[in-house]
Parts: sequence; C-alpha cells; structure tokens
Amino acid sequence: MTLNLAPMVDVMMCLIIFFLLGSSLVLEETRPLELPHALAAAQIELSDIGSRVVINVRPSAAGDDQADFVVVGWDGRQIVEQRLDADELERHLLRVAAASPNVGEVRCVIRADREVAFTHVERVLRSAGLAKIGRIVFAANPGADPHGGP
Repeated sequence: MTLNLAPMVDVMMCLIIFFLLGSSLVLEETRPLELPHALAAAQIELSDIGSRVVINVRPSAAGDDQADFVVVGWDGRQIVEQRLDADELERHLLRVAAASPNVGEVRCVIRADREVAFTHVERVLRSAGLAKIGRIVFAANPGADPHGGP
C-alpha cells in the first residue's frame, strides 16, 4: 500500500501561499508613524474594532506639503484599508456614521505623523464633525518628546 502525498502537498502549498499573502498585508494601523509625544498620554482599550474607525495621516509620498489619509476599518469580515483624499474621507465618515445604529458610539482614532501640518488633521476633525462623530481619540506616544519639541 502506498500513501498518496499529492493532496497533502497541495494543501500545504495553499497554506503557504495563504500565509505569505496574509503576512504581506501589514495593517496600516500598526505601520510605524512618528507619532507626537504627550506627557498625559494614556493607554486606552480599543477592543471593539467594529465601533471605531482609524485614520492614519502621514506625509504624502510625493514629498509635497500634502498628506495621505489611510482609513482602517472593519467591513464585518476583515480589516479593510483605504487610501482616500480629503473629499473621499468626508464621504467615508458620513457613510460610517449612517451605517452605525448609534453614531454616539462611533470612535474616530486619528494617528497623525508628527511631520504632518495640523491643517490636515483639521480636515479629519471637520469631516468627523460633519458626520456627527464626537468621540475623537488622538494617538500619541507617552512621555516627553526625545526631540525636545512640545
């Protein structure tokens, strides 16, 4: 009696491909940003990903004075990352608020790189305000700024 290993090899190859693809899809939420420092920064529990939207604001890859907005959210099945411009961001937050049964429970986490001008963060705040999202959380590194800034 011989053991047919072909099905097992097929399954193993599928698993390898699955994990290679899955590991290359690093979450934008955890990609390193140079977050500002805050002495009063506190660790908060963000366990319910379904009731929050994470917005990363980073300097534009083009190197100009623009910013890239990357929204990390949950579509009911998986983590979804979307690169949006300011107008698309506003429409996205309006859709998130409209889809939520209680807009007061929606939390907006803003992860802004310390090199991004505040005008770009202000766009996110205005978009969240238009969507009636009032629970805003700013991501920051705890402790004093090692660069000596505020």
